[in-house]
Amino acid sequence: LMAACVAVAVNPKDERYNQYIGKEITVPIFGQKVTLIADEAVEPEFGTGAVMICTFGDKQDVRWWLKYGLPLVKAIDKQGKMTKAAGKYEGMSIPECRQAVISDLKAAGFLYDQKSLDQNVGLCWRCDTPIEILSEPQWFVKINHEGILKAADEINWYPEYMKVRLQNWTGTMEWDWCISRQRIFATPIPIWYCKKCGEVMIAEESWLPIDPNENVPKKPCACGSTEFEPETDVLDTWMDSSITALHVSGWESEHDLRLPAQIRPQGHDIIRTWAFYTILRSLALEGKRPWDSIVINGMVLGPDGHKMSKSLGNVISPEEVTTQYSADAFRQWGAVGGSTGSDVMFRWKDVVSASRFLQKMWSIYRFSMSHLKDFEPADAENFPLESLYTIDRWLLSKLNRLVETTTKELDEYQFDSTFKAIRGFAWEVLADNYLELVKGRLYGEDAEGRKAAQYVLYTTTRTLSLLLAPFIPFFAEEMYSRFDSESVHTRAWPVVDESLVSEEAEAAGEMIKNITGEVRRYKSDLGMALNSALKKIEIYNAKIDTGDIAGATNSEVEPMEGAPSFEYVPVEVKPNMGLLGPRFRKDAGAIVKALQAEDPAAVEAQAASGKITVTVNGEKIELEPEAVEIKKEVISGGREVDVLDVRGAVVVIVR
Repeated sequence: LMAACVAVAVNPKDERYNQYIGKEITVPIFGQKVTLIADEAVEPEFGTGAVMICTFGDKQDVRWWLKYGLPLVKAIDKQGKMTKAAGKYEGMSIPECRQAVISDLKAAGFLYDQKSLDQNVGLCWRCDTPIEILSEPQWFVKINHEGILKAADEINWYPEYMKVRLQNWTGTMEWDWCISRQRIFATPIPIWYCKKCGEVMIAEESWLPIDPNENVPKKPCACGSTEFEPETDVLDTWMDSSITALHVSGWESEHDLRLPAQIRPQGHDIIRTWAFYTILRSLALEGKRPWDSIVINGMVLGPDGHKMSKSLGNVISPEEVTTQYSADAFRQWGAVGGSTGSDVMFRWKDVVSASRFLQKMWSIYRFSMSHLKDFEPADAENFPLESLYTIDRWLLSKLNRLVETTTKELDEYQFDSTFKAIRGFAWEVLADNYLELVKGRLYGEDAEGRKAAQYVLYTTTRTLSLLLAPFIPFFAEEMYSRFDSESVHTRAWPVVDESLVSEEAEAAGEMIKNITGEVRRYKSDLGMALNSALKKIEIYNAKIDTGDIAGATNSEVEPMEGAPSFEYVPVEVKPNMGLLGPRFRKDAGAIVKALQAEDPAAVEAQAASGKITVTVNGEKIELEPEAVEIKKEVISGGREVDVLDVRGAVVVIVR
């Protein structure tokens, strides 16, 4: 760009050049005379400390050109070739001209040094070709910085911190919005130029829409001429996109304008374009903000953590995912993948996890439906809630808390936490606990108890189908079809039934759940099948109904008052080989036999006194208490029992 050099700038504090400031200097090879000016923006330590101001190499050139009122020289044309201003280099491509100038500088003795420098160079986002700045007439829209910032504050941002991006962009913009583009395909600019006087003719509102390339103005120019040249530039794509809020609010119709719209969902990468220009457009045309809320989503990253790109080879086709795992699994992955505003990395294992939840949910649904064949929607109306069991009230309370949580989270557009809450409830609360606890009633002969469980299953699965509808719509539609002939997507969002929310019911239900879990763990530790019957289970000081515990454990369960009495009887001496082996080596086996032959109660008494004495081959050997472990049986009421540790209750299992 030496051909377009119109000045040279130095820092006023750079003593190397102080004596030359204000004087004319000659540009090598091209010969034009330019002035040396002083500007504090010049970095003395960068390169030679002297900067050629060319029209235009970068934005700083534009700033200096405007600041100092410098002349404009166009050295590059629209085809990327050098113009007549480049002299003998006219017609060369930019790379060709660059090499030719370097060669000529060397030949003329002007090249003092040649180094590689790191520079910020704009590149084409498609092919990485360096971008050159051309000076061409353009159309602009005036930017109302204060109005945009005020409107941004009136909008609810989700997440809130994304608003800072728009504020920063607005505060650093140095020029107005250039709305014209030199392209082939885009929206025409409805403008003509009078061939006679050059006056600009802008289409009147009643003429729109109109294409200046196909139609002429519907009135003559002020000079009387009817011959016009159409504007060949087209509109910036954001001129089209920025009308969206007005369009959906009925701006073009004859009805009342419903502005602001409710919401704008969009990516964080276009905050400074789509969001910014939409706010600008709405303020300019209607003086209002375009929407009440804006929800910002992140970018989808490839499995390698980088933005998906064909050039990187990390693009995953949506069809590939939906064909293998279903659209609902794909949507679920998108909802759970990250919090609002954050980027989401695509991982196959997350889609597999989503698919597994669908399979789990289908199992829950099928099980529930198999027990609701004789339960009709009418049965749920005016159901006598007093017939519900404790665990029924526990589930319904948790279900209504789930409705409360998901409603609040969706109001804040927190899709990931919303779905995780639903998934946790369905998998852990409903499937792992409630269904296991009520199987006894569902398969049993107690009609009233079965009807209560059916009511809870009906209410819970119907509510879940409503909660799941925004996330897995096809699955939710299939679920809901059992309850209603209408679509789930036409139904109202569930509301909290405060009468069913009870901390007391939840505490009692947790007790039932925990007791059942401990009994199952007890059976597992003993190698028993989970459906094996125990002789008897006694539960002390727990104010709960125990019917569901009995059904879930396949055992007799009896609630007990008061506190149980226990006697711990020593029944076995277990030598500590970790201690005896290293100390006695070959004699350790004999010592073990001797200890095991002793009365466990006597060994326990000796251990309590501080030492244990055992005779081996006529020799008395003294051992520390740590040399043995005394196994004890628990006796209660003359019976051998096991005691389980459950917070808030004492659980006694009679052997």
